[in-house]
Amino acid sequence: MEIVKKSVADVFGINDAAFAKTAVKVFPSTPDTPKSTPDFIFVADTLRRMMVWAASVSLPAGHFGAQMKRNLMVYGPTGCGKTKLIQEFCARTGRSLFRFQCNEDTEPSALFGTWKLCRPIVKEEVAEDAGIIERGIAGIARSIEKLAVAIKKSTGVGPEMTFVDGPVLRWARTPNSVLLLDEKDQLLPSVAMSLNGVLDGDDIVVPETGERITPAPGCLIAATGNTNGRGSAGGNGGSAALYKGVKRQNIATLDRYFVIEAHYLSEAEEKQLLMKQVRIPEAAAEAMAKLASSIRKRFLGLNEDPGGGAAPMEFTITTRNLLNWGMSYSLLANTGMSSQLAFKEGLRMTLLDFGSADERKAVEDAWDNIVGTAA
Repeated sequence: MEIVKKSVADVFGINDAAFAKTAVKVFPSTPDTPKSTPDFIFVADTLRRMMVWAASVSLPAGHFGAQMKRNLMVYGPTGCGKTKLIQEFCARTGRSLFRFQCNEDTEPSALFGTWKLCRPIVKEEVAEDAGIIERGIAGIARSIEKLAVAIKKSTGVGPEMTFVDGPVLRWARTPNSVLLLDEKDQLLPSVAMSLNGVLDGDDIVVPETGERITPAPGCLIAATGNTNGRGSAGGNGGSAALYKGVKRQNIATLDRYFVIEAHYLSEAEEKQLLMKQVRIPEAAAEAMAKLASSIRKRFLGLNEDPGGGAAPMEFTITTRNLLNWGMSYSLLANTGMSSQLAFKEGLRMTLLDFGSADERKAVEDAWDNIVGTAA
């Protein structure tokens, strides 16, 4: 299959006059291309920024006199669809996606690659029903394996080893691919800075092997986070206290990214999403979306906008929670539970039982008021 060019409407489902002359490159799918969700909703302003990001690697040489950024940071509250946005962009355009889940214990070797035994001495896992002796033997064997690796590194004598590429190197070898650094604000700043050369598009030299890798044509980098990397959950100076483990990042690293501040979908958009993906009746979908919007204002009041004024909540109804609430309701109703109880039980098992007694009561009261108003 060859690369084809399609309209924005055909690829992303947006009929906007501003995109009338814009052609989208669609690449042949690979085993690493995510599966598409047809009902995913792209927002025109967000897509416009993504199109600029994607264009940065396809401009002819010398188009600009300066070097253009090739990296995109998407940040916003939990469950608003940041990762899904990148996945769906790749799915619609046929790009390979290499996703890495960042955390505060991530080391550069996890990103770039490391030496591993060609033939492991022991199995990676022991059966759950293994006896005490078997588990003990497996533990001893793992210790021996670690010792053998250490000896091999220091003396060159021992089990044969091979260098295994990490996600960065796999991405760099794959044309028209996207490296997704999920929850990038969890990285230690020193580890994040080890990627600065990669973010600049430089060749990657693998010190363990001496290999020099020039990133393949069309390679892009995206990152997601709950904060903007500067200690703010919403860009307005709001507290990031609930996002445990996030780190304030070095401004030199942040300077290498374009940025999108992501938001939850509107009530109208989530109503349509519930109706399409969960097949919830229109009146119920409208009430559910309205409750989600109400609860989010209280959550964002705590995390993003100190002047929000509402009594804060330490959890929220994300789009993911909203869809799972709808699916749980449907299954509970099929067991014979009344519709009224199924909605509340689905909400409790999806979200409310994480909250305090006061928070649970406040949400259930809000739901009763919305349903009463809708009725």
